[in-house]
Amino acid sequence: MSNLSIVQNLYEHFQNRNLEQIRKIFHERIKWNQMKGFPNGGEYIGANEIFENVFKGFSENWTDWKTDVTEFLDAGEDIIAVGQYKGTFNKSGKYLEADFIHRYTIKNGLITNFKQYTDTGLFFATMKGGKSQKQENNPLHGVKLTEILEYLLAEYGWYGLADRIDINCFKSNQTVKSSLNFLRKFDWARKEVEELYLQTLEENK
Repeated sequence: MSNLSIVQNLYEHFQNRNLEQIRKIFHERIKWNQMKGFPNGGEYIGANEIFENVFKGFSENWTDWKTDVTEFLDAGEDIIAVGQYKGTFNKSGKYLEADFIHRYTIKNGLITNFKQYTDTGLFFATMKGGKSQKQENNPLHGVKLTEILEYLLAEYGWYGLADRIDINCFKSNQTVKSSLNFLRKFDWARKEVEELYLQTLEENK
């Protein structure tokens, strides 16, 4: 298996939460370096430390956490992955998109080193602050944007939704994925969708 394929498989295993498959491609003394300022930043050695101090935090502290790779660069023993982190931090309720570069070193078919590069300031801003009591009592609390959109689609369909909210992604080339990306980027659009959701819930009581 090529070094590039090993790293590509790592991201697939991570998305599937398949830690045992990840362990098989990690060197027993792998050095994993997270940037200072990143959640649990620092160096961890070995799969157990990485799983406990890095991977566990993503599943426990974030909703819909994703590591989307847009490009791989093959430099022999070193493989570079370029992409975006995406997810909502549970304690603040804030959504994050942050670019990253990951550098891996592979020797004899095993990943021996990892180095992360990202904007830690975006993480700090996303994680800062907790949900107020008012937010906790909000009927939207705990309801994912995906659930809201799917509920509205079940009620109105794409064209019925477009009649009520003037957003292009509801009118043409309609997909849940593209609509979610748009709604997460533009607060005004998300607010209109949430208001329609609450209004529809009230009407259906």
